[in-house]
Amino acid sequence: MKLTIRVKLLLIILIANTALVLAIYVANKLAFEKSFSEYIENTSRVQLQEVIAKVAQTYEKHGSLAWVYKGSDDWESLVRFYYGLARDTGRGGFSGYEGSRPPPPRDDSRPPPPRRYDEANIRQDDFRPPRPRRTDEEFRRRDERRQPPPRPANRRLLLKDADGQLLMGNAQNTQNTFWFPIYKTDHLSEPKSAQVIAYLGVEGSGLIRNEFDQLFAKQQQQQFILIALVALLVTVLLAVPFSKYMVKPIIQLRRNAKVLTQGDYSAQVDISSKDELGLLARDMNRLADTLAQNQIARQQWIADISHELRTPIAVIRAELEAMIDGVIDSTPEQLMSLHEEIQRLTRLVEDLHQLSLSDRGALTYHMDRHNLHDILSRTFAKNRHQIDAKHLACSLQCAEDLELDCDEQRLGQLFDNLLQNSLRYTDSSLQQPGTLDVKVTQHDGETKICWQDSAPGVSPAQLSKLFDRLYRVEGARSREAGGSGLGLAICQSIVLAHNGEVSADLSELGGLAIMITLRH
Repeated sequence: MKLTIRVKLLLIILIANTALVLAIYVANKLAFEKSFSEYIENTSRVQLQEVIAKVAQTYEKHGSLAWVYKGSDDWESLVRFYYGLARDTGRGGFSGYEGSRPPPPRDDSRPPPPRRYDEANIRQDDFRPPRPRRTDEEFRRRDERRQPPPRPANRRLLLKDADGQLLMGNAQNTQNTFWFPIYKTDHLSEPKSAQVIAYLGVEGSGLIRNEFDQLFAKQQQQQFILIALVALLVTVLLAVPFSKYMVKPIIQLRRNAKVLTQGDYSAQVDISSKDELGLLARDMNRLADTLAQNQIARQQWIADISHELRTPIAVIRAELEAMIDGVIDSTPEQLMSLHEEIQRLTRLVEDLHQLSLSDRGALTYHMDRHNLHDILSRTFAKNRHQIDAKHLACSLQCAEDLELDCDEQRLGQLFDNLLQNSLRYTDSSLQQPGTLDVKVTQHDGETKICWQDSAPGVSPAQLSKLFDRLYRVEGARSREAGGSGLGLAICQSIVLAHNGEVSADLSELGGLAIMITLRH
């Protein structure tokens, strides 16, 4: 059976509340039994004070407990005194005594009911003078003669000495018995300095034997069970709508996720709460927006790649067909033009391959300690011929002993791409040479590289798009300069692999400034 979140939540609430009710019931039962037992003990203690005092007096008369034995006049007197208290006090804590309840008092204030006379039942005795009315004392004596003496129902007196040795009573009947100490110095109090001479108890005094006590305890348990059942019923009535309310946003999120899997990224979840479900809904909405943007970028990426590949292929095809048809001659100039288009196509394919490896994380980086000044110097020396042909004035500001952990080959590729970007797009001539300034600083575990060139520059609105793949700035920085629009994207992937950041800004020289931060 498949359990939904709503059913699970409902079961959790019910189980938790049931466990709580059971724990309260057990705790209440234990507390009630303990409190009631203390109540019975205290009640018995108060009602046995006179018996305890009589035992202490008898002890002082004899000086020991030698008088405690079966058939002893003192013990029999004590037992009769104990039974007399039971008869006088009624239930009086000595619960369970048969015949100990006194008869109800006579009410002589009411007149006797009138007697009916008829002619058939008239007797001579009915006209005798009335007998004198008996007094209350005569009624009490008559009731005492008719009433048998109270007999304890398994509630006999027990006595043991100060060492705990049982002197009177059966050892098997000492269970569930409250023992009350008897002191030598004071009969009614229990001072700490008093000497204990014996312990007095009543068989079964620790048990709830009185029918009223048992009825009270039973009613307490029944009432608590009723309250527990009502509490569980209220819990069910509240848990059903509560679980529905809690599961409702989850159902909405599930439906929205199903819509996203079908390719519809315009679906949004309308949950305005500020709890975890509300945060999850907002994250899912952002996910939908990101997927929509990625879909648009992927479609644009495919369109740009197809356009970039189609242009050099179309040029090569047109020139080859013209040569085959004899429209143009196969001169070295024409062959050089075809070679340039093939080189452009090769660079584009290679750049695409580098980016695909970077996206898959397949580019390998061998980190080691290298001198950054040497890497930059080799980059400028390798491209010295192009720099001189462009009449570009280059300056490098970097400490010769500056080192950092990096991949020498990948960092050289980064500087090569930046240098080719400057050579390709910077305006420079013999009469008005361009400028390239590279400045490297290292401070607090960060190495900052500022790569900036002279005019032309880009508009501030285009700075954030320079690292997008296949993006070209319209105008001077265009396809005619020979770029594929992938160089800065490759630079960004290399910098990120070195745990760094890269950004573009307007240069103080009038062109573009690339700011790189490498952490180590």
